[in-house]
Amino acid sequence: MKSKLLRKLAKSQKYLILAEIKRSQGLSVSQLCERINLSYMGVKQHCVALEKDGYLDTWRRPKGMGRPEKAYRLTLMAQEFFPSEHTNFTGEILKSLEQVYGPAAPEKILYQIYQNLTVRLQSKIAGHTIEERARSFAALRDQDGYMSEYYFNPDIQRHQIIEYNSPILTVADQFKILTQLENNLIENVLSVRVQRDEERVSGLYKCQFTLLD
Repeated sequence: MKSKLLRKLAKSQKYLILAEIKRSQGLSVSQLCERINLSYMGVKQHCVALEKDGYLDTWRRPKGMGRPEKAYRLTLMAQEFFPSEHTNFTGEILKSLEQVYGPAAPEKILYQIYQNLTVRLQSKIAGHTIEERARSFAALRDQDGYMSEYYFNPDIQRHQIIEYNSPILTVADQFKILTQLENNLIENVLSVRVQRDEERVSGLYKCQFTLLD
């Protein structure tokens, strides 16, 4: 039943709104209108309905001039509409391995999974320059549900990969080694050092990987 609901919603205007907000740190109705082909009233009505259903909340965001504007962000409940790779089940498997084979078992399993994933991604990465390879990596991660984007930050003159969803977030909160394995994955696939910066606000998630020399 839920899978049918998700497929139906994925094609709807409401899902477009959720997806655009997911790829941000919160958006106003006016900003949403600029990103999707809907009228102000159409966007507003959808946002009100999504807030009523518990998928959005609001706050007053300061502006440079004038009164603060009302902006929408996702609640934790909205995560059900984005890829999560059966994280609850995966977490239970890893905890069971720990109980049966000892505390080191989950880390050994995760390490091997990421070794295999590194090899798979290395074989698929296209391009020669760091920008080409970073774009290729972001595209592959996006296909896996990470809502990943390449970005060149002119302020610090660095290439970055920014992700707005983590299908493994629940498991990563249980097994902290996953954060390091994710960093190692990017470093080994792209042959660079990375600096990781993660933000979580309400139901919004943003992980920024800055590629270093």
